[in-house]
Amino acid sequence: MQRALAIAAAALVACGGPQLQERVADLSQHLPATLEAQNARSGDPRTAKIRVWADPGVRALPRWREHVSDQLDYASQLLTPLLGVRLQVERWGEWNRTGELHEALRSLAEADPGEGAMFVIGYVTPSDKAHKVMSQLGDAQTLGKHVVVRAWAEGPETEKLAATLPDLGEAERAEILGAHRRHKQAVVLLHHLAIALGGIAEADASWILHPSYSTQQAGFAERTRELLTQAIDNRLADNGEEVVATALLESIEKSEWGGWIPAHRDEVTRRLRNVIDSHRAGKVATDIPPAAYDHLTRVKELARRGDTQNAIADLDNVISAYPGNAALHQLKCEILLAKPGVGDKATRTACARAGELAPGDPVPHFLVGEALARTGDIAGARAELAQAQAKIANLPTNPEDAWRRLIAIYQAMGALTWTEEVIAQAQLENDPVAAQVAQIRARYGVPRGTKLVRPEHEAALVAAVKKALELVYASKYAEAEKALRAADRRWPGAPGLAAARCDLLLRRGQLAGARAACAKALATEPRTSWALYLSGVMALNDPRTVQTGITQLQKAIAVDPELGQAWRTLGKAYQRAKDHAALEKLAKDYQAQFGQALPP
Repeated sequence: MQRALAIAAAALVACGGPQLQERVADLSQHLPATLEAQNARSGDPRTAKIRVWADPGVRALPRWREHVSDQLDYASQLLTPLLGVRLQVERWGEWNRTGELHEALRSLAEADPGEGAMFVIGYVTPSDKAHKVMSQLGDAQTLGKHVVVRAWAEGPETEKLAATLPDLGEAERAEILGAHRRHKQAVVLLHHLAIALGGIAEADASWILHPSYSTQQAGFAERTRELLTQAIDNRLADNGEEVVATALLESIEKSEWGGWIPAHRDEVTRRLRNVIDSHRAGKVATDIPPAAYDHLTRVKELARRGDTQNAIADLDNVISAYPGNAALHQLKCEILLAKPGVGDKATRTACARAGELAPGDPVPHFLVGEALARTGDIAGARAELAQAQAKIANLPTNPEDAWRRLIAIYQAMGALTWTEEVIAQAQLENDPVAAQVAQIRARYGVPRGTKLVRPEHEAALVAAVKKALELVYASKYAEAEKALRAADRRWPGAPGLAAARCDLLLRRGQLAGARAACAKALATEPRTSWALYLSGVMALNDPRTVQTGITQLQKAIAVDPELGQAWRTLGKAYQRAKDHAALEKLAKDYQAQFGQALPP
């Protein structure tokens, strides 16, 4: 709106005389500043999903949604070049709340916990006064998801602005008042979004994070932009609160800036430390002493640069002052695992000491177990991770995070059985990982609860099936045969290997052998999806067994929904059978599963 007025003003100046130029210059003095980013971020903007709630007082205002949308759009016009994000409303909600502003943030969190959204923004009934203090115009908490904004107080704000304006026509007056509404509401929103991201109050009244609103506020200080960028990037990466707090705290303390209001800086850093400490409390190991924070920032930086020798030397100095602090020994374990590695005696000693000082803490075992798995020492990794698993149930807080970490480690190892055992013990049967494990079992023919393959060898069997199929796809049939024979000697009777052999024989035109191999796979594991798919393909080639082929393909899709070949082959079978109803349903399901149309 300000830009539109400026363009109109320029046109009038060009066409008018000195009196008109003076008139336009006078009007421009009454417009608020235009929001702008000093340093634009390159690249396409990311989307920050938000949900907007309005209380009854806001919903009673004329064109309230139009005004709020306009203010959100104006805020995005700054956030897009500033942080590379654009606000996108995914839902408008009716918020049935009453009461004071300071109670609104809690009420908003109860109405919408914020899951799946970057921010939840609540608009509350306007005040009966024209406030300037930001704490009276909205509310937010450091690292929170919820932001409250007071709606524009039409009467008081108009009355206050009218006293500063010259004699204006109705249209001019409406334009200027609209510009002020848009600017103030966008600035208040941006102020509290910045607070939620970990921003610190700025001393200069022309910056948006100043404690009081000003019509001259146009952006954020560069140092603040750096903080907000770190916070928004971490949030978009779906990093946890502890990760965000740690990054912000290190950034704040690494480089002091005189433009922040000291009292609020201390309040924010206190809040960030509390977040970090509350998460570390769930690890059982005692917290790192506050007096050591600065020293450890240097230690971590040295370690990040690969200077392990000096990092450990500095860390040992801190440990000598706090010899019983498990968190410090755990940090030493982490640094040494990176270099010189898990095979080093000093590394294992440091990790063992961390475990001794915090006997209920599974983290040292996680660290060593992951490192051993990366070296291929599956037995050693299993021993460490079994110790971690025994300790998780004793954690005072956040045991689910530890369960999920263990699940992720086993999943990365390809240990299907161990992954399933942890999912069951943690009572997370509906976790997406469970479905992923089931799909791997089906696709590569690894039966559950079988003696054909030991849990520690499941990843190797899956890799062997994949390798054989890749050779088949590449028409390297002799090499594929050789690979299958070697794998058969190690895992005789494995359904996945039989399915791969079925594929090999089918491509060689040996239909009888292919059918026998697929039948062998399905006799051992009826859920082997590749054998089901190939059996369906072969059955469709015989007019007498078309329905059998369709049934086999339906089974393949049921046990392995990601097997696109089975969907497409079944679609062609329905077309040949002229089963239009089945084809229509399959096409609809295919679109939902793969996000694209079923090929004709």
